[in-house]
Amino acid sequence: MTWLPVALNITLVAAFLWAVVAIMRRRGRWQEADDGPDSEPYRVYTREFDRVLTAADLPAILHELSPDRKKGHFERDDGFWRHQIAKAEGIYSAFEGTTPHDEHQASELNDTAVLLLVDQSGSMRGERMAWVAAGTRRLAEELSRRGSNVSVAGYTTAGWHGGFARQQWILRGKPTRPGRLCALLHILYQPFDAPSFDVDGWRQMLNPDILRENVDGEALEWGAALLRERTEKRRILFVVSDGAPVDDSTLINNGPSYMHRHFLDVRDHLLAAGDLELMAFGADYRVAEYYPTSRDGCNAPDLVDAGLSLVLTR
Repeated sequence: MTWLPVALNITLVAAFLWAVVAIMRRRGRWQEADDGPDSEPYRVYTREFDRVLTAADLPAILHELSPDRKKGHFERDDGFWRHQIAKAEGIYSAFEGTTPHDEHQASELNDTAVLLLVDQSGSMRGERMAWVAAGTRRLAEELSRRGSNVSVAGYTTAGWHGGFARQQWILRGKPTRPGRLCALLHILYQPFDAPSFDVDGWRQMLNPDILRENVDGEALEWGAALLRERTEKRRILFVVSDGAPVDDSTLINNGPSYMHRHFLDVRDHLLAAGDLELMAFGADYRVAEYYPTSRDGCNAPDLVDAGLSLVLTR
């Protein structure tokens, strides 16, 4: 049967060509740009796909914010999410009766606004996100009990690997050094002036399909802008983070220190301005290098203790 060798040769040639194309694509995709000069301005390629959402908005819109669903990056069912909620609720329940409720504490943080801003990058997935969510909930309640006005928010990106922002950049010919090349997603779980902690919103924080990448510099700018709208005399931006800013799409096309330089620049401007207090907690991560006023820890009680200690120390 003479067709068999011919068919075999065609198959081998096709396989070889596919391998060559795959290698070329991979090399092109991961060929990183060099760092620019320290004076290079921070740019944003597009803000068209950035979103600021409330926790109530998430269920209806999350899957439409990026191409992740089509690429298979979402959980197939909500089993892992339910597991995370149960784990976080168990950690939170362990706080029951652990904090003495002294009468004099009820007003010690009057005229204070605290924004708890949580890093929701992919490295938070699993146990870390569960205890961070439990600790953040408890800390928010304790600060409120002491008279503070508290808001809880998270920062991540709308999709892996640049999402729709990167797709637009590709369609427009991949201009060099595009600047931030992803879509931001900032989520408000509990707004200021809320009468009580929103447990339903808190459960949304544990959705694993939110955890993507992190653009810390712009998250700090966003959080600072929220606080600057407040009239309280004392305003505190309290960041919970487990690492430095990372977005692969941005770093590959602008250089490995591009986001880090911007983050440090934003931090320095906030510290110099002096109208807000900047504090941080490192979740299994040492953040003192980035935040002069900070503590680190590895569980929910560490987070609560650090938050209360830092906020109550003037």
